[in-house]
Amino acid sequence: MAALLEVAKLHAAYGPTRVLHGIGLSMEQGTITTLLGANGAGKTTTLRALCGMVKTQGEVRFEGGRIDAKATEDIVRLGIAHVPDGRGTFVNLSTEENLRLGAYVRKDRGNIDADLERVFGYFPRLKERRTQQAGTLSGGEQQMLAVSRALMLRPKLMLLDEPSFGLAPLIVKELFGILRTVNQKERVSMLVVEQNAAMALELADHAYVIETGRVVLSGTAADIKRDDNVRRAYLGY
Repeated sequence: MAALLEVAKLHAAYGPTRVLHGIGLSMEQGTITTLLGANGAGKTTTLRALCGMVKTQGEVRFEGGRIDAKATEDIVRLGIAHVPDGRGTFVNLSTEENLRLGAYVRKDRGNIDADLERVFGYFPRLKERRTQQAGTLSGGEQQMLAVSRALMLRPKLMLLDEPSFGLAPLIVKELFGILRTVNQKERVSMLVVEQNAAMALELADHAYVIETGRVVLSGTAADIKRDDNVRRAYLGY
């Protein structure tokens, strides 16, 4: 099967500070991959590099075509949706207005209302709060809104940065269950950066471990979960 996403020798820097040192990874269509690593390892920068949000060198291919020189908006148009850390909610707009912004690059405007209802099917609490100002939603509801806004793009690939951050365990379990359903039902591929390694490995098909901007371990999620170093460093046993 041809890879949906292929990354080779990816370097990234913020000004003179180099963060990524030759990252390589690949994903097949319809799969979930997680990036594990300590704070500062380069996980968030990897997602930003894939979106064209940081200066890079190296090669990034999506559906076989090079995207490493494209502008962020053009990458979004290809079907790559980024759910950033901090959620990126437009706090002064309503829930529904935030969701409609997620579809702003789409050309099939006639299907957007139907997709609103599709998203509300996954997140019925957002339907109850569709006219509510987004900044007044709870943390869990704002994270659900961020994921839903990405789904409004009808993406082929979702890049999720710390989706569980700051959320209560029950909300995290609910959110990850919905992500699994979206992946299985709609075949949306996902690349997930997550500090909760146990939840991430339960969700994912494949995993990469990043240390100081380099991939140090990769394999199926099941194999990575059994690795003694991963168990000690990220799973606590």
